[in-house]
Amino acid sequence: MSTTTLTLRSRVIDRSPFFYGWVIWLVATVGLIATSPGQSFSVSLFNDHFIADFAMTRTDVSGLFGLGTFIASLSLTWVGRQMDRYGSRRVGTIVLIAFAAVLMSLSVIITGPLTLFFAFFAIRFLGQGALGLVSTTSIARWWEEKRGWVIGLSLVGFALWQGVYMTLLQSLIDTYGWRTTWIFLGVAIVLTVLPMWWFFMRDTPEQYGLLPDGATPKSAEESEAEAEVSLANSWRLKEAMRTVLFWIFILGRIMPAAFGTGLIFHQVSIFSEMGYSAEVVAQAFGITSIVSAITTIILGRIISRLPRASMAMAFQLFILGGAMFLAMHVTQDWMLWVYTILMGIMIGCGGTFDGTVWADLFGRHYLGEIRGFASTALVAGTSVGPILFGLSFDTFGSYDTVLWVGILAVTIPMILSLFMTKPRRR
Repeated sequence: MSTTTLTLRSRVIDRSPFFYGWVIWLVATVGLIATSPGQSFSVSLFNDHFIADFAMTRTDVSGLFGLGTFIASLSLTWVGRQMDRYGSRRVGTIVLIAFAAVLMSLSVIITGPLTLFFAFFAIRFLGQGALGLVSTTSIARWWEEKRGWVIGLSLVGFALWQGVYMTLLQSLIDTYGWRTTWIFLGVAIVLTVLPMWWFFMRDTPEQYGLLPDGATPKSAEESEAEAEVSLANSWRLKEAMRTVLFWIFILGRIMPAAFGTGLIFHQVSIFSEMGYSAEVVAQAFGITSIVSAITTIILGRIISRLPRASMAMAFQLFILGGAMFLAMHVTQDWMLWVYTILMGIMIGCGGTFDGTVWADLFGRHYLGEIRGFASTALVAGTSVGPILFGLSFDTFGSYDTVLWVGILAVTIPMILSLFMTKPRRR
């Protein structure tokens, strides 16, 4: 990659009265919110309808969801490379168009297990995977020193939206049916997110003579020298993969993806085992979202100041273990709310970690392919969790078996991460 590029001009950027990175933050946050229809918490509200309408078991639905998610994850590294090559604006626009078209088509194409599998693959690849990757990476490229805090603000917006969205989604399903609800979700993306992304998203600050965080541009010689230093400190994916820390962090991110997604995907069933309705699930998830927002604000401000980034990972895994233990022992209402708080903390930690640590460790120049690979592992983890939970319920009549396995599994990367230090590039 060359360290010198031709400076582009943009009327939108030139007319901005403040650093344009804040516009990128707003657009990317809206893009992150638009991933909601492809997230596990959305699918959880449709599961019982799929089971009833197509005479399927919970393991069947979980298996289709997991397989679709796993296959979808395999192409995220490729998506990251396309971002490095063509930029966030063009890649994000294509992803949004395809995602909206898929959502609107789900009202008619889902007719049984096979088409349900293709539906899961499409919404997980385009929504939870590609759109989430391009949104968070866009922010990471426009911010450096304040990256953790700014990413935290985006996750706050995403978390607060979830509290409103889950109640609204449940209301739409109850009023119009699950098929029509998919149409509403697709149309909403076309009318709001797509035009905003195309008109206001830009790829990197350097393309327009700016610097990350709105720093004062320097002379051409100084800028070129800084670009060379930045490039020298940026790792290619194959270089990062030679470090032990990279794989420990990948394992540490797979665990919350697998077991956290399992808890969320089957939350209606888990709550019903405790004696709570789907409406209570939506309300409880609202509390989880608020706690997640608070967590991202706090952790986003301090994560860059921690002696080791691995401390944030270890804390998240510890909280996840506590949530899984409590999920087996909820007998009173206050325990339910403690569980939702722990889940909120766990979710907030993970989002802040992904948005900041990879760029801090391995630089910005090849961030697309590195985060693409990490997203592949993350989404692959989300494919396994729901299946394990479904098998546990259908085989043993409860979720206790998979929850104990999860508690034991998270302790491994939790302990290993505490011994990890930042690698040095040779």
